[in-house]
Amino acid sequence: MQNKKWRVLIVDDEFRIGRLIKKLIHWDEFALECVDVVDNGGTAFEIIQSDRCPDVVITDIRMPKINGLELIAMTREIHKNMKFVVISGYKEFEYAHQALQYGVEDYLLKPVNEEELNRVLKKISDELTVQWRSEREHQILKETISQSRHIIKRDFLKNIIETEEPEEVDDRVEFQGEIYRGMDIKLDYIDYNKKDKKQDKLTITRVEEIVERILKVDTEEVLLCEKENLHIYCLFNYDFSKKKNIKNSINDILIEIKDYLMGFEQYEVSIGIGMERKEFAEIRFSIKEAHRAVGNRIKQGVGRVIYAETIHPSTGEEYLTEEEKDWIRGSIESYCVDTLDQCINQMYSRYIIQDDQDYSVCYDMAEELVNYFFSQVQEQEENERERKETLSNCQHCYTISALKKVLKNNLGKFVEESKEAAEAESVKPIRQAQKYMEEHYNEKIVLEDLAEIVGLNPVYFSVLFKKETGINVSAYLLNVRMEKAKEFLCNTNETIAAIGDRVGYKDSRYFSQTFARQVGVKPALYRKLHS
Repeated sequence: MQNKKWRVLIVDDEFRIGRLIKKLIHWDEFALECVDVVDNGGTAFEIIQSDRCPDVVITDIRMPKINGLELIAMTREIHKNMKFVVISGYKEFEYAHQALQYGVEDYLLKPVNEEELNRVLKKISDELTVQWRSEREHQILKETISQSRHIIKRDFLKNIIETEEPEEVDDRVEFQGEIYRGMDIKLDYIDYNKKDKKQDKLTITRVEEIVERILKVDTEEVLLCEKENLHIYCLFNYDFSKKKNIKNSINDILIEIKDYLMGFEQYEVSIGIGMERKEFAEIRFSIKEAHRAVGNRIKQGVGRVIYAETIHPSTGEEYLTEEEKDWIRGSIESYCVDTLDQCINQMYSRYIIQDDQDYSVCYDMAEELVNYFFSQVQEQEENERERKETLSNCQHCYTISALKKVLKNNLGKFVEESKEAAEAESVKPIRQAQKYMEEHYNEKIVLEDLAEIVGLNPVYFSVLFKKETGINVSAYLLNVRMEKAKEFLCNTNETIAAIGDRVGYKDSRYFSQTFARQVGVKPALYRKLHS
């Protein structure tokens, strides 16, 4: 641990002597630095009261206006632990004796001896350093304990949220109140395409500070932890007598968070409150109720507190019917976005017109739909990223229309990209066959050879080739040969027979007939017309 430097103020009515004392001190050796050298107690006391306040004061006894003893007495009222070294002559020895009653560290007789002065200052510097280190270690220990307690409380709450069965109470987390209650504070992105993880972290920290500060007035214990998609869970414990105060505190929390978020225009906030529970084993139920309650913002709107007792219970049923599963599979297999849109519309239709439901299931439906959709496609790393991204975006939708839009856009985009990828994959062997014919046009090429080269069944390859190009393989090869023949006729002086041989026709007469039938004129005339 590195030593800090201790600040020293020198006070003597004879400025020359003050400067001499400064020169005698081994500043660097004892981690000291000079604040100032002044010639009166008044100026010294002003420095002591300022942000230049020293740790050590070396002062003369006899000075005009405010003498050394008065300076010590005045300073002791505001800085009890400041170190003083008194300088005096033989005639002021009785004053020096009195100074010791004020708790000064030492006194020195004039003329000041360098060795004696530095001995005293070394002793003071060592004492200050030991004290500073002790205070630092105590502060670090205190912060470590505080941080450890925070981690214990956070992990305790996470364990309750993530496990079905209640755990034993951790002795390090005290619950003295009579009522347990869960709260879920949900931050939604106004535009989830403008996520800012750094800002999220700062905002979560600020929200937790607001919650803890307001609730600690009337609660026995407050536990906080953040979860994915900007959920901030809180478990608090209080006495029956505080019920009314707690409700007011929850409203104050919402108001203060909304005021804070106004500076960003980046988030919406909603708060879900679970029911009051009297038994520790029921804590997790209140937290789940809070989560369900905040999920109903998709119907009731954001920027409000939603209590679990005001919402309809969830049935816990599966949300995808067999018909809807067929639609999803069909949309993937046929690359039909319209079928997928129809499925999403049907799933959410009843939640748009009815009011007597738990609307948090809209998010459960989205999760089930997304997970089923991606279970029907080939497992790839990028698909898993897309699945997680879609689920996360759904969690930040606070209207049914926005939720449907995310599902349609993300899953629809995936279907369209899959279609493009499949089409590209089906065209790949055709491109390969075309390239082969363009490079080997002078050789004997048959359908079966090409099919073997691209690794497809000859019949399937033939059908696929015609579907992609509009003509069969033999017609395509003929076109390639005729185009090459035209090029050679125009750019070389080779004979017709030689050119025919170069493009795969050993019989020059047959080449001429084929060329005339395909181009409309005989090779010789074509050369004459285009030379």
